[in-house]
Amino acid sequence: MLMIAECSSQVRQWETAVLANDPAVQRTQFMPGVGHHIWNSLDDNNDRAAAVITAFLQGKPAPLPNHPSRDEIPAFLRDHK
Repeated sequence: MLMIAECSSQVRQWETAVLANDPAVQRTQFMPGVGHHIWNSLDDNNDRAAAVITAFLQGKPAPLPNHPSRDEIPAFLRDHK
């Protein structure tokens, strides 16, 4: 699983390069509203991150859409300006 924070200062090419080139990544969870650190105790970020990780480890459906998919990488990069 690949988790991507929304932080505007992050270069999304790094995360999407992993997604594009590692076939082992089967789930991508984009965390809207989360900044540099997913575990930051702001708002409900810790709870959302824990829910995503717990579902993955338990083999349950993701609480967030699987986004971006490999096919969505160009639009994901283009939409982040």
